[in-house]
Amino acid sequence: MERPSIAASAFDRPGVRVRTLATLRWIAISGQFATLIVVGLYLRFPLPWPSLLAAVLASAVLNIGLTTLYGRNARLEGRDLVLHLAFDLLQAGVLLLLTGGLSNPFAVLLIVPVTIAATLLPARQMGYLGVFAGVVLVVLWFWAKPLPWAGPPIEFPEVYQWGVAVSLALAIGFLAIYLWMVSAEARDRARALVATEAALTRESRMSALGSLAAAAAHELGGPLGTITLVARSLSDALGDDPEFGEDIRLLESEAARSRAILIRIAKRAEAEDPFAELGLDVLLHEVAHAVTPARVPIRVVAPTPQPLVRRSPELLHGLQNLVANAIRHAGSAVELHAASTMSEVRITVLDDGAGFADNILPQLGEPDLGPSHSGSGGTGLGIFIATTLIERTGGRLAFSNRNNGGAQVDVRWPRSHIEAAHQE
Repeated sequence: MERPSIAASAFDRPGVRVRTLATLRWIAISGQFATLIVVGLYLRFPLPWPSLLAAVLASAVLNIGLTTLYGRNARLEGRDLVLHLAFDLLQAGVLLLLTGGLSNPFAVLLIVPVTIAATLLPARQMGYLGVFAGVVLVVLWFWAKPLPWAGPPIEFPEVYQWGVAVSLALAIGFLAIYLWMVSAEARDRARALVATEAALTRESRMSALGSLAAAAAHELGGPLGTITLVARSLSDALGDDPEFGEDIRLLESEAARSRAILIRIAKRAEAEDPFAELGLDVLLHEVAHAVTPARVPIRVVAPTPQPLVRRSPELLHGLQNLVANAIRHAGSAVELHAASTMSEVRITVLDDGAGFADNILPQLGEPDLGPSHSGSGGTGLGIFIATTLIERTGGRLAFSNRNNGGAQVDVRWPRSHIEAAHQE
């Protein structure tokens, strides 16, 4: 149970490699220095060289310290990453403050640190950096020096400067929120897929263990049969011997006991064979049995005959998650219905609980609804795992509420697809 939490924390706080951040900063420093050379020396615009070079040099010194103090594969996250991005924002603000402020065409680069934060930081820390960007915009609006120009400096109308400030603020806010939402969704999906793979791996290992047990029972059956025959011969010849008779009888009884154990293992492994073909009705009974003892009774309604399907870990674990969710919210019973036509196979999971909340019904199957959305303390991760696993088998899920109360989940497969799966 520890691994998912570790994986989840890694996705929640992805951070960035020091090497990546340093590389991006060197690119920015190179661009800033090249811009100063072109504008100041080639275009011959008057620039406050000492202050501008000091700002660029400060960024370079920080970058050298960053690559020196941290290991090659170290990562920055949380407060450390916020401070570094805030420095980049401040350094860009100082350069703009000395060269025209919001009238400078390069003012758009203030967006960069905030958008980077939106992809790597939680909402609160991203918000802090967004507020700091707003402070920088205000400072540039009121206290920036005139834009360097060959000849008399250009005076832009106040309404134009106001429009630039508002457009930058809107761009920063929109891009930050958009990128944060996209990144958060990607992290939620990645975290949920890790949980899905872990569940599938666990199910596959259990199935492989059953196959191994069957093979072991088969291989040990021969030697154990020989031991049983020898024990019987010894019992017939020396069973009444006062010195060895008791040991021989014990050997014979233990051999018989071992044989019975191997038979039980072989039968259990055969029942759990992941490559077995079984009727859809039998599969539903197995799914119902896997989640018992349940809080409420589970009833399987499956008219025979039903098509044969492959007993795959994806199919079993996906259906078990749906049934477990139904049991959790059911009032008095859960029903599993199986039906098939010439074109499709269908399984329906029904419960008589309160049903799905209207606000989350369109979002079911998403990786992380969160307790505030689900209203039941759940995150929706179980349904996402079930959706992912069943879709791997070619099925499609539809979630709805029953007219007489309760939730309904319909799972459909094209009949040709699910019937072909067990023939591969």
